[in-house]
This record gives sequence, C-alpha cells and structure tokens, in this order.
Amino acid sequence: MFGVLKKTSYITLAMLIVLFCSIGQGLAEEAMTASQADGSAPDIIASIDVSGNKAVESDAILERMVTKVGQKLDRKRISRDVRKLYATGFFKDVQVLGVVKADGRHLTIRVVENPVIATLEFDGMNELKEKDVKQRTKLKAGHIFNNPELHADITSLRKAYLKKGYYQVDIQPIQKMREDGRIDLTMKIIEGEVTRIKRIHFIGNEAFDDTELAEAIASRTTDLAAWFKDTDVFDRKRLDADRQMLLQHYMNKGFLDARVESTLLALSPDKHWFYVTFSIHEGPQYQVSAINVSGDLVPDRETLMALMQLKEGELYSLEKLRNSINDITTRVGDEGYAFATVTPLFQRFPEQKRVDITLDVEKGREVYVERIEITGNLKTEDKVVRREMRQLEGARFSSSNLETSKKRIGRLGFFDDVRVSMPRGSSPDKVDLKLGLNEKSTGSWTFGVGYSQLEKIFFRSSLKQNNFLGKGYATSLSGDIGAKTQNFDASITDPYFLGEDLSASMNAFKRQSRLQTITSYKENSYGGGVGFGVPIIESLTYNLAYQFTQTTIFDVLLPASAVLLSQVGKQTTGELSQGLTWDTRNSSLTPSSGSVITGSMGAAGLGGKNRFITTSAEARSYFDLGEGFVLNPGANISYIKGYGGRNVPINRRFSLGGIGSVRGFDSAGISIRDPLTNDLLGGNKSATANLNLFFPLPYMRTSGFRGVAFADAGEVADFNQNLSFAKTRIATGLGIEWLSPVGPIGVSWGFVLRDRQGDLRKKFEFALGTAF
Repeated sequence: MFGVLKKTSYITLAMLIVLFCSIGQGLAEEAMTASQADGSAPDIIASIDVSGNKAVESDAILERMVTKVGQKLDRKRISRDVRKLYATGFFKDVQVLGVVKADGRHLTIRVVENPVIATLEFDGMNELKEKDVKQRTKLKAGHIFNNPELHADITSLRKAYLKKGYYQVDIQPIQKMREDGRIDLTMKIIEGEVTRIKRIHFIGNEAFDDTELAEAIASRTTDLAAWFKDTDVFDRKRLDADRQMLLQHYMNKGFLDARVESTLLALSPDKHWFYVTFSIHEGPQYQVSAINVSGDLVPDRETLMALMQLKEGELYSLEKLRNSINDITTRVGDEGYAFATVTPLFQRFPEQKRVDITLDVEKGREVYVERIEITGNLKTEDKVVRREMRQLEGARFSSSNLETSKKRIGRLGFFDDVRVSMPRGSSPDKVDLKLGLNEKSTGSWTFGVGYSQLEKIFFRSSLKQNNFLGKGYATSLSGDIGAKTQNFDASITDPYFLGEDLSASMNAFKRQSRLQTITSYKENSYGGGVGFGVPIIESLTYNLAYQFTQTTIFDVLLPASAVLLSQVGKQTTGELSQGLTWDTRNSSLTPSSGSVITGSMGAAGLGGKNRFITTSAEARSYFDLGEGFVLNPGANISYIKGYGGRNVPINRRFSLGGIGSVRGFDSAGISIRDPLTNDLLGGNKSATANLNLFFPLPYMRTSGFRGVAFADAGEVADFNQNLSFAKTRIATGLGIEWLSPVGPIGVSWGFVLRDRQGDLRKKFEFALGTAF
C-alpha cells in the first residue's frame, strides 16, 4: 500500500512540472509576439532633452554625449556620458531620467550647474604678486566654479609659497553666494613666516670640518649676513645646488670618488626651522701622477699640452680639468673642427692615491661655414647683425670667432637671446650657421617729476631709441627743468659710419644755471660737436671729438673775487680732444665683471677765444663676488692748464663732492676758494679714489634696487700746489641705487673721516640721473 502511494506521488510531481513548463513557454511566446508587433520601440531613444542648465547651452551638453536620438538604449554608454559631463567641471550633479512611450524612450538629462564666479580675490597675499598669480590660476572671474580646479589652484599657490620658504602658509577658500546664483570667491591666505635653516650638519666628513664645508655651499644658517642675502631661507633648488657645490668642493681638492649619498631634512613641529644633514662619502684623495693627450692632436701635441691646467704632481681638480677640456676644444675648433670632442680617461690607483689622466681628442670633420642665416630680427636689419660677426661666410669655422660674434651681438643690447645651431650644408665639409634672435624693446619715452636737495621739485623727460629705424643708430633727446637749472640735450650716433667699422656722433646742448648759492654767479651755455670712434682691437677704441661751446657768465654776487670778475661776459671754446678706451665690461649699465680704462687729452684753441689743455685718466674694475655682490674699485686723475696768456675758464676748473665723486661732501664742497670773498674758484688738478661694494637688498632682488657700501677719497689742488695724500679728504657710508625708468636714482648717507677747513659736508644726498 505504501509503495503504491509513493509511486502515485512521483507521477503527480512530474505532471506539475510539465504543466508549468507549458505555461512558461506560452507566456514567452506571447511576449515575443508582442515585441515583434511594436518593432522593439521601447529600446529605441526617441528624444533627449536637457533641464536645469542656465550658463551652459543645451546643444553644448548634447554635443559632448555619445548617446544620440535613434540609437538603441545602452546603459553603459549613458554611464560614460555622465562621467564625461562631470569631467567638464561645469556641473555638480548629473542625472539621466527616462519615460517609455509607444514611440520609444524619452530621456531627460537633468543637471545642477556649478555657480559662475563673479569675483576672485586674494586676501592676505603679500609675498606673491596678484597679477602673476591670476595668470597661473585656472579659476577666474566669469568662469564656472568647480572643485577640482579649486584644489589645483590651492596646490599651485602653496607650491609658490614653498618655493619662497613659507612652509607655514594656510590657504582657505571662502565662497559667498549672490542672489543671482553667482559666487564671490576669496582665497584667504595666512602666509606666516618664512621657514629658515637652523642647523646644517655633515656626516662622513673627515678631510674637512663642518665649518669649511658650510662655507662651500650656498645655504646658510640664520645670522645677520644670511638674513641680508636670504640664504638662510629654506629653498629646495638651492639645496640641490648645495649637493653639487659640495661635490665640486671635494673634487677640486683631489677627491675624485667623492659623492653626496643623501640629504636628510627635518622640519620642526612649529614649521619655523629646518635641520639639514648631508651624508658624504669622501673616498681617497688623488694626486695626478700623469697627464697626457691622445687621439687627433690638432694642431700638435705641444700646443694642446700648453693648454693643460692640470699638472703632474698636483692634487686632482675638477675645475682645472673642465677648463683644460674647454680650452682644448676651443683650440681644436679654431682649426675648423666645429664638432670636436674631448673625453677625459681616468686610470685610478686607489691604494697609491694617484690617478693618470688622458684627454682623448676626437676632432670630427673639418668644416667651412657655407651660409649665415639670421632669424628673429623682425625690426633690426640683417646688416646690423652681420657686421658684428667675426665668423664669416666661406671661411673655415673658428670656435673663438663664433664666441666673439655672440658676445658682440649680445652687447648691442637689441636682443634678449642669441641661439646658434649648425646644420649640415650642401656637402659634408660645410655647415650653415643659423642665428636665432629674440628682439627686445630698444626705445623708451619717460617723463618724471622728481625732488632733489639742490633743485627741490624738477621735471625730467627723455626720448631714446638705441636701434633707430632698425639700423643700429642710437638717438637721444632729453630735457631737465628745475628751479635752479635747465638742461636740454640731443644726440645721434652711428656705430658704423658709412658702412665702416667707425662710429660717428653728433650732439647739441643748452644749459642754464642759477646756482649762485654755490658758484656766486649765473651761467648760460650752448653748443654742439661731433665725435668719431675707431676700434683698434676688440676692446680698445680710439676716440676723436670736437666741441664748440659759448658760455655767458653774469649776475656775479658782490663782493667777488678778481679771478671771477675777470671772466664775466661771453666766452667761446673750440676744443679738440682725443683718447683711448679699454672696455671689457659685461654691461655698460650695471656691470658685474670686466674693466673700463680711459685716457684722454684735449686742447682748446681751434675756434673760440679760450686757450687751455687738459688731460685725464680713469680706471674702474668690477669683480663678481657671487650672490649679487660686486666689488668696484676705481680711480681718476685730471689736469687742466691755460696757455697763450689765457686763464682756464672758471666753469672748467675742478671741484669735488657728492654722488659721482666724494660722497659725504656737498656739491663742490671740496674745492679752492678765494680766501677773501669765499668765492668758488676750483683747482687745476684733482684726484679721486673710490671703492664700492654693491649688494642686493632683501626682498628687492629683481626690482632694480641695490645697495652700496662705499669708501671715497679725493683732493683738489691749485695751480701752485701739488696733490698730497696728507690733504686728501676721506669719507665712507652707505647708499641705495634704483635703476628707474627715468634714469638712475641714488641716495647716499656719507660720513666724513677726514676733511679740511672750508669744506662743505653733506651727510644725506639724493640725486637723479647719476649712478654710483
């Protein structure tokens, strides 16, 4: 009985399974029939609308989407479109909604836009220039706000502050919503103080102590000198340079295998101080046991060995090795081998602490310059550049001539950069010399109102063009109008007169002086002249000039000196002068290296009534001490004497004092005066000596300002006297110079160390148009 029931149950279960399968198959067939009847319309996109957008056009949104009307619905494609719309940064929310109708699916792209930035301000930013920051930021007024760009801008700002050593900086964005939906965005910045270096430590150094190594790098711990130069402010780029400077220090002392293994940095919890540790591996100190050259010995072995700065028996020096390689490469290049290479080969003997060095020369092919192509000179004529070239077309290549050409083009002052490339010419032994130039502005017009202790308020205007018409002509027109003086000048110079290596210039001037408190008389003068300059060698020039001047002395304050009264009235002077100038300065405006030495002689008598002769000599040198420090010693001596029974004009006699001669003394404060009337007469001989130390001012390194510490000495002697050190006036002091658009502006505080009775002191002085 039980078996029959069990069998009946199995049969019943099987029948139920068959029934359900039949019903499912029928439903599936019915659904398939319905789908075929309407053509699968619900899966086709019938329309796409956009809602919620105000600033961004609907067409712009639809254009960014891959999903289009008429396509079959693809949810993965729609997800990608949503991510793409988010990536634009225009929206903070994107939703896709759909409605199924008989004709298909109708989609709606619902967006919530990010607000438009009405204003963008930076509050508390003092160390960075707002103009520069706004050029770098991605968020700008009128643009749509979005968080990724906000975070990118905050990161960019933070990096800019870190470069300046501000590790305490905090930047907080503040958004204020307007009624119209726009926002005012303010970057609230708390700069904090700069993070400075508290300690510099060295590990692994045995040959040199910490003090010597600390002097070899640029970074410094905090002290007065470091504060003045900002070298105690933490700077990662400077720290990278310190690693190289340490390495060079060791290698210049014979440690060929030295290396800086690591640099450890520790920042104090309050972010005020950095602690820097250099880990150093010194290795043995090598002595040069043999030095030689091999390979292509051009022009010959003796010539190349004479250029070797490293000598046998000396300690190895990386600096001397580099100089030797450069000198040999240049010398081989002078033989026409433009692509010569010099490779140092070392054979070390660590146990004996010696090294053999061989410089292997590979001359490459000898080449001639087929063509010289100049690009980038949009205004300057080709001939202005070509006449400075010492490497000529058709000539054999010369490294020295090419380097001289680059320096001469750079000294024109017309270009920011001179780039050289040498592609292959029409044959293997020829190259084309291509000069890529980047022109800069060479003209200026300035107008200014100034103040000086002498003039009080005065006006100055000047119009200059150093590359007039693109022909290299230097033109200048200037005028000063003050309560005591009026000066007008005009000049033009052609550096290559008539196409020859000969400079020619013309000038005209008019002066009015009412300085009776200083000179006891008034003076009017005008005149003009011509000058010529002939280069003798690269840095030596011969100058010849003629100047005609008419001067009127009047309104002499009585009682007056007999010498002064004898010169009242009109005077005329025709003066012919000649001189030599040796100039190797790297800049005529703010030189940091080189020298300028001048010697001149002149005689008045070629036209005019005055008769006198004059001689002078001046020398100034400039030594770059690094970090913006420049040492500038200089000296001048001058002499003048009348002849033919004529006295020297009173306005041509010598007096000293003030910026440009002996600071700490008033203008003409060192002179010869009439013992009875105290009238300023001047002397016929003078001498000065100056020592300037120019230095950068903190936080004003790129603004045209610089400071100067000076020591001046000077003396003036009369016709029957000799210059004497015992009578020499001495002063020292500090000053500030600004290379302003209207010319150099100088301020000095002078302290007299030695003077003589009758000298006029002036502790503080302000001058415009005069450099130290």
